[in-house]
Amino acid sequence: MTCFKHFAMALMVGALLMVAAPNAAQAAGKPSYGCPTGFDLGALTVDQIVKLPRSQAAIAAGAVSEAGIRAGFASVDKNGSGRVCAKVSNGLLTSNKPNGEFLLNIVDDNSSVR
Repeated sequence: MTCFKHFAMALMVGALLMVAAPNAAQAAGKPSYGCPTGFDLGALTVDQIVKLPRSQAAIAAGAVSEAGIRAGFASVDKNGSGRVCAKVSNGLLTSNKPNGEFLLNIVDDNSSVR
């Protein structure tokens, strides 16, 4: 069972990294554009993501730990703004991937950090 938890954790972190898009607005003086279209949960902090029902269900099911969620968040927050854009992906929800019902699609927000 421990091997499965490691696999699930690696899968979740990999999914987070796979959807992380390069941030083009990191240079100072660039305007803040916020979240891309479709990221209906908006820009969230790591504490907000941990409190989401989907995250709480994943923790309760043993699919991921809070530390794992925080590590995934840190790997996506390239501009260091403390926020990432999130949405629930119907494709992830209905896929045959293990723990797909717990996954969120997250990308770095397009804000500049000054």
